[in-house]
Amino acid sequence: MDETPRPSVAEELEIPSGLSRDPFASAVRTTRMPMVITDPKRPDNPIVFCNDAFVELTGYPRDEILGRNCRFLQGAATRDSEVAKVRQAIDKHEPAQVDLLNYRKDGTTFWNSLLISPVFSEGQLVYFFASQMDVTERKRSEEHAFLLQRELDHRVKNTLATVQSIVDQTLRDASVPPEVAAAVGGRIRALARSHDVMTREAWGSALVGDIVRGVLGPLHDTVGERIAVEGPDVRIKPRIATMLSLAIHELGENANRHGSLSNGTGAVSVRWTVADDRFALTWQESGGPPVSAPARSGYGLKIIERVLAAEFEGSADLRFNASGVVLSLEGPASGLNKERSEWKVP
Repeated sequence: MDETPRPSVAEELEIPSGLSRDPFASAVRTTRMPMVITDPKRPDNPIVFCNDAFVELTGYPRDEILGRNCRFLQGAATRDSEVAKVRQAIDKHEPAQVDLLNYRKDGTTFWNSLLISPVFSEGQLVYFFASQMDVTERKRSEEHAFLLQRELDHRVKNTLATVQSIVDQTLRDASVPPEVAAAVGGRIRALARSHDVMTREAWGSALVGDIVRGVLGPLHDTVGERIAVEGPDVRIKPRIATMLSLAIHELGENANRHGSLSNGTGAVSVRWTVADDRFALTWQESGGPPVSAPARSGYGLKIIERVLAAEFEGSADLRFNASGVVLSLEGPASGLNKERSEWKVP
């Protein structure tokens, strides 16, 4: 066994560049990942070591880096919120990972994925170790995707507004009964409100509560606290969110015209739970006029009883109790926020 004592950290820091007798220190010096070490025992926590990769990344020579606080890489466009995360981690002696917009010596910017870790010896903080990574291309791709998504959302919203106008005018010219025109228009508006929620979530997934509250918003403005919405944060994929919004819209319109919201005292409760990997949602009406089942199953009922149950891969039980309409929706909780479709080579 090699009994040669390993050099101390202080000795290693005296070596500005090149190889070291310690293999781990050599790896830090020669890796292509930019790295620095700061000394919190000195005033302003200055950099006491930087490897060649950090010099190359920033464009600063080593003698202009050592002895300075890392904030010298920040500039006018660096976000204060991200800087605050770094400062908080240092104050609390905790690790942290943030993406910072930094500035090179020549004034050009780069996105720096910064990972800070405190280093302790015998329970005492002795150094901070920080690795860096230039993620500018990733950030540019994300920004480009965001801009494309925003433009697409804008166009889809305009399309929905155009469809709404065309449908309204067509039904009006065709002398369609007002209640039919109102039903079609309401469904399009429900889709638009669902679209607004999905846009805020970048079409990844949406919270059940946001979907339900978004659809019932116009009714809530009218009846106030007679509508109660409650449940944990559960995310669902866009397709399920669209169908849920249509179903809640149909239930809300029915409650407003014939059910518990058609008088001045009735109420609606929408609650959902997750237990034992099962999702359950209940729409409960109470305090309204006596209810009876409709003579025929229209479009709204088909959405609730068939489509919604299929999307949740469970069951949807709609009951027209005399005391009020009740919907009991149940299905597996896992996978609600992930698309299950996949493409295969024909």
